[in-house]
Amino acid sequence: MDTDPLGSSSSFFDSRFVEADQGVALRVLTWRPHRPAKRPPLVFVAGWVSVVEGWAPLLRELIEDREVHYVETREKGSARIERRRLRPSDFSIERMAADLVAVCPRLGVRLSEAVVAGSSLGATAVLEAMKEGRLAPLAAFLVAPNSHFEYPWWGPALISLPAASYHLAKYPILWYLRFFRVDARKEPEQMRRYDSTLRSAHPLRIKLSAQAVRHYEVWPRLETIGCPVGLAYASTDSLHGSEGILRMAQAMPRATAIACPSNRYMHSGRLRADLDRFLAQHVGGQAAT
Repeated sequence: MDTDPLGSSSSFFDSRFVEADQGVALRVLTWRPHRPAKRPPLVFVAGWVSVVEGWAPLLRELIEDREVHYVETREKGSARIERRRLRPSDFSIERMAADLVAVCPRLGVRLSEAVVAGSSLGATAVLEAMKEGRLAPLAAFLVAPNSHFEYPWWGPALISLPAASYHLAKYPILWYLRFFRVDARKEPEQMRRYDSTLRSAHPLRIKLSAQAVRHYEVWPRLETIGCPVGLAYASTDSLHGSEGILRMAQAMPRATAIACPSNRYMHSGRLRADLDRFLAQHVGGQAAT
């Protein structure tokens, strides 16, 4: 069994693989509090090639009084994927959404009483999964979901290179993020997270996922998502863009945009208060256990 990456003394920790599709199993990390949970269980789906350590400050707060399942999406190196499933179409947002529809009912929680949370690409996959009620949680709390994926002019050529070239390609990607998409001076933690995750990413899977999401847009059928949805964003987060998130909030019947001071704040334990406040306001007594 894996070592608890949070080093928690208040929860039981477990890691396992859950089948998502034929030839694909995703790693799921689970924390269950020693004491009876006071809040609804939470399923968390992190962003593109994210590592769990980048979410440790928030996760440590969340596991104090609720069961948490951290699902690692298929582009991450932890996923078990048969070679025949290594095609761009196997890494699309729609395919990752289908993974969540398959995996979440197998986590041992009643989804109608659980909260689904996510960040960036993971949050976008959650939105896609919830369209037309395929994934129907009690509520969703999403950090900076992507409305689309923006590439520099040289991006398409970069992602067409052989996967073996990734160790060279990651440097121009990091340069582009540092000088054009992330305020590295005001948000050094955000830049450090991207640096560490890109350096450790699985070369072939990151290439395939970058190819697969290039033309994706979130807008079709957003209006079919019926549960309460909280959309956390920071106007200073130029990588994800607040305009798209505010438009998403208008497109869904029960969505609320939640302004945060910075990307650093959205990865910190302080975000727990925003989550709890959102649940108290929008699901009320249903959120009590």
